[in-house]
Amino acid sequence: MTDLIKKTTLCALLSGTACAANAAEGFEPRYNMAGSLGGEIFAPPDQTGWALGLATTYVPVRKVTGDNGKALTLPVPGGTLAVPGLPAALSPSYDASSATLDGSGNMERQDLAVAYLTPEQYGGGRLAFVLDLPFARKYQTITLRGAPPALNWRVPLAPQLQAAVAGQFAAHYQGALAVQGSSATGVTEGVGDAELMAGWQYVGEQVRVLAGASLVLPTGKYATDPQPDIGEGNFKTLRPALQLAYLPTPRVALAAKVSLGLNGRNQDNQIRSGNWFGVELAAGYKTDLGVFGLHTLRVQQYQDDDQNPFGPSRMRATNAGAFYTARLPRLGAIVTLQYIDTTASRNSKQGSFTQLRLIQLF
Repeated sequence: MTDLIKKTTLCALLSGTACAANAAEGFEPRYNMAGSLGGEIFAPPDQTGWALGLATTYVPVRKVTGDNGKALTLPVPGGTLAVPGLPAALSPSYDASSATLDGSGNMERQDLAVAYLTPEQYGGGRLAFVLDLPFARKYQTITLRGAPPALNWRVPLAPQLQAAVAGQFAAHYQGALAVQGSSATGVTEGVGDAELMAGWQYVGEQVRVLAGASLVLPTGKYATDPQPDIGEGNFKTLRPALQLAYLPTPRVALAAKVSLGLNGRNQDNQIRSGNWFGVELAAGYKTDLGVFGLHTLRVQQYQDDDQNPFGPSRMRATNAGAFYTARLPRLGAIVTLQYIDTTASRNSKQGSFTQLRLIQLF
C-alpha cells in the first residue's frame, strides 16, 4: 500500500510543480535590475576611443512572487488514489489543491564590457559599440508547502482503514512536496548570456542622448530541469532603448531611460516569455567628493507568456535606491556604487541589488 500510494501522489504533484523554478526567463528579465543610470550621466563631452567596464553585482533573493505579489502558489491537480486490495470503484478521490513555493538564494555576477566610440561624428553624435560578457554564480533554495487534500470515499469503509490510508496519503503528499523542492535546489556558475549593443550618442553641455539596441544571445548554461541556470533560456532578446539626460546646472542632472524587451521562443521548452518594457529615472547632485543620487526603475510585461505552465505570468517589478559616483584621481577611472531594493513585484524574484562599476577610458 505504501509504495503505490507514494507513486500515485508523486505523479499528481509532478504535473503541477515540476516546472517550479523553470518558468519563462526564470522569473527575471534580461535587464540590469540594479539600474543602469548613475553618476556617469555627468560624463564630459567629446570622449572617443576605447573604454573598459567592470561591474560586480550581488543579489540576495528574498522570495518569488505570484500574480498577487505574495509568495508564488502552484496548482496541484486532483485525482484518484489507487488502494491495493480495493476495487477501482471504491478508490477514494481527492480534489485539486495548491502548494506555496518559498524561494530564496543569491547571485554573484561579474560583467566585463568593452566599448568603442567613433572619433567621427554622425548627425552631431558618435556611434557606440559595446560587448558585455558576464560570469555568474547562482544559488537557490526552493521549498514547497501545502496541506494535503481530504480523501473523498465513494463508499464508506471501516474507519480504521480510512484513517490508515489518509495517514499514508498525507505523509507521502508532504514527502512529494519535499522532493520537488529539493529537485529545484542547487548551485551553478559559469558564463552568462552575452550582450551586443550598438547605438548613437550625443553629448552636449546640458543634454545627453543615447539611442540604440542590444541583442542578448543565449550563451549561458541552460537546461529544462528545475535546477538554477546561469542563462535565462535558449532564445534571443532584442532590446531597443532611449536614454536622455538633462543638466539644468553643472551640478544637477536628471535622467530617464526607456527600454523594450522583445523575446524569441525558448527552443528547449517552447515557452515564449511575453515582451516587456522598462523605465528608469535618476537624479544626481555633483559635489567636490563625487556625485550622489537617487534612482528608480520599473520593468513590466505587457504581453502574456505563451505555453507557460503558470499561465500568462506577467512579470512586474519596481525598484528604488541610491548611488554614488566618483573619479579615481590617479587612474582617471570612474567608479559607481549603487544599491536598489525591490519595493513591489509580481511573478518575479524579489530582493536587493548592490553593484560596483568601474569604467576606464583609453
